[in-house]
Amino acid sequence: MKIKFHTLGCRLNFFETDGMYSVLKDKGFSLANAEEKAEYIVVNTCTVTNKADVKNRNIIRNAIRTNPGAKVYVTGCYAETDKEVLQNIPGVFGVFGNTEKSSLPYKILEDWEGKKIETNLSFDRFSYSDVLPEGHTRAYLKIQDGCNRKCSYCKIPAARGLGVSRNYNDVLDQVRYLQDNGVGEIQLTGVNLGWYRLENGEKGFLNLLEDILKILEYSRIRLSSIEPPDVGSGLLDLMKHPRFCKFLHIPIQSGSRKVLKDMRRTYHPDAFRTRIELAKEKLPNLFLGTDVIVGFPSETESEFQETKNLLVELGFAKLHVFPYSVRKGTSAESFGDPIPGDEKKRRVLDLMSLSSELHTKYAESVIGKKYEAILESDGRFVTDNYLKGRLADPISLDTLQKGQFVDVRCLEYKPAKDREGEFVFGLSL
Repeated sequence: MKIKFHTLGCRLNFFETDGMYSVLKDKGFSLANAEEKAEYIVVNTCTVTNKADVKNRNIIRNAIRTNPGAKVYVTGCYAETDKEVLQNIPGVFGVFGNTEKSSLPYKILEDWEGKKIETNLSFDRFSYSDVLPEGHTRAYLKIQDGCNRKCSYCKIPAARGLGVSRNYNDVLDQVRYLQDNGVGEIQLTGVNLGWYRLENGEKGFLNLLEDILKILEYSRIRLSSIEPPDVGSGLLDLMKHPRFCKFLHIPIQSGSRKVLKDMRRTYHPDAFRTRIELAKEKLPNLFLGTDVIVGFPSETESEFQETKNLLVELGFAKLHVFPYSVRKGTSAESFGDPIPGDEKKRRVLDLMSLSSELHTKYAESVIGKKYEAILESDGRFVTDNYLKGRLADPISLDTLQKGQFVDVRCLEYKPAKDREGEFVFGLSL
């Protein structure tokens, strides 16, 4: 039985797609390639922006059109917040929100087998267990879901609910399982990782990291994203461990004190600067990424320049830039959308150009340095500090295996127009 998955958005969705497929794979399902027809299709959606909603709908309609007769199921954040919209698309067979997502593969099995399946599973948001990566060499591990923050622009709390944490020992067991199965990199994912709580309600993120590091002998860990207030000495000292990737993605959203206040973010630019400076001091050659929203209703040209100047000052290696879009049901909806689309686009392009410059500058700082890298399925390597590239001598690939750790040296960086460039590596013997 053939099935296709279309996964959009965050790493949580990719982890959950792997979890859904693992259930079906055990029952004889296999992934259809791009040219093959599939009997079942699952679209795992995102709703972080209006653009994401449009992309969801286009992918759903294309899946229906190119796979006539297939049963198309939609799940994820957009399915949670706009279920009725999706149910009204002709050809959509079923819509399952995030709270129902873990039960979806069993609903597909029931449809395929024509009978109800009895199971004692709880189908909570952490019921994906023993999930190995499918089609990629690095594994995602979901340890937290939901968010208690009330950022004025954000729809995700409505899509994911309030913060919940995976059982502490279950996380450690899953780390052992992944390492025992030869997974080289484990990426911890969650809506708000640093919020992770113990069963007694106390903060437990640093405790969890410390115990994970005690387990790791072969695998390494990477954080998907971390909120600014959670970047402190405790985390940074743990990141000095050799199995902890020297990579942080810390969303800033704006460099303007006023705009951050209107966004209801819980920090101001000076506090953000202090944390980034501490991170760079403790972890030389740290790769720093961030998210930026431009065109927020109260963002003037002067405040946009404040953001740009702070990004340059702090030396980020990569920027993810999003134009503001009004999200229904958020408190910022009342602000309207006064900044014209063309102006938002100009600001996006301005920061994307800056991102290319910053990435090139970071790349130049690591030329000649040695790093541990994992060989990906497409012949590219990814280092612990998130450098991506290929070997100068591709003949060496004949003696290497996908997912294998290799020490490489950065020989050259090749910038690319309108996208991230690529490194040229040499084997470091």
